[in-house]
Amino acid sequence: MKVISKYLYIELLKPFLIFSFTFIGILWLVQILPKLETLVLNKQPLGVFFNVAMHTIPQVAYFVIPVAAFFSTIYAINKLVSEAEIVAITSSGFSFISFTKIIFMFGISVSLILSLVTFFVLPKSAFKLQSIFFDIEQNFGIKFIDSGKFLHPISGVTIYVRGKLEENQMTGVFVFDDRNDNYSLLYSAKEAAIRDKENIRDLIMQDGELQIVSKDEQSIVSVRFERFGINLNSFIPETQYYLASPSDVSPITGILKSKELAKLTDYSSSEYLAESHMKISSILSPIALCMLGAIALIVFNSERNRTTIVVIFLSLIALVMQVAIISLKSLLVQHPDTFLLIYLPPIVVFVGILLLVNLKDTFA
Repeated sequence: MKVISKYLYIELLKPFLIFSFTFIGILWLVQILPKLETLVLNKQPLGVFFNVAMHTIPQVAYFVIPVAAFFSTIYAINKLVSEAEIVAITSSGFSFISFTKIIFMFGISVSLILSLVTFFVLPKSAFKLQSIFFDIEQNFGIKFIDSGKFLHPISGVTIYVRGKLEENQMTGVFVFDDRNDNYSLLYSAKEAAIRDKENIRDLIMQDGELQIVSKDEQSIVSVRFERFGINLNSFIPETQYYLASPSDVSPITGILKSKELAKLTDYSSSEYLAESHMKISSILSPIALCMLGAIALIVFNSERNRTTIVVIFLSLIALVMQVAIISLKSLLVQHPDTFLLIYLPPIVVFVGILLLVNLKDTFA
């Protein structure tokens, strides 16, 4: 019996690996292309491309693993039925209950993989990924040099850079400062460079002109200069640091430290709780989905001409279950005390399967 159990488990595992890598590859490509476009526009080095690509994989795997487990189970069981291997297995005395135990153990294995991703890999990769793009948004130097359009870092200040020569060097720089109530300042220079030292940023302009215009437009003063520097710190919004969002923390951390996290961020404690409970509930999905696909196909194995209908029906149940988990997250944000509801979709499906097992204890 151990040989048959091992054979059945491998027959489930092989398509799971194939479906997982295929689905992850497709969804990863869809997810990564917009991110790569952002990195290209912001002139990021190759190392950043690699980091973004690697840290996107766990986010994709989190959504793909339950789906891959579901379809791999359907594929494997349908293969056993169509090739009459079920007949050979039953002839050896292998019971329906024993078969469902193998499916259950496979679902447990997939859930363990998903839990490792959810608790350990996903929070770190999501935080790193969001931090990368947050730092890009905060990188004033890149925006300043490569903007190619009018930039408004703070109210009353307009900056334009026509082109870039090399690292931190620009051509055609215009800076308009209208923050003073009595006059406006207009800096223009043929060339300029940013000097960054100990978080003090200076714009060093060469071969340019400064115009001071009174607000009543009664007087204009023009000053030519060969080299002139202005401090950019007053033009730059205060540097911020990325703080973890609900999707960037481990479910345990989100549940136990939701209030502390809410004080540090713009998110509420209920948002951390809802996200954490949704992730834990999703870990139960592979078990329910595997049992759903396998047992139902075995039950209807005599109706081979209806396999397509059965697969479509099961897919709808799986879709409703996954959508219900995600939808209940919104309810938890408003009513965090009802967190047990988000565990109902996979539990209801699993209980339904157990009832089906009790009604049918043989392959016949």
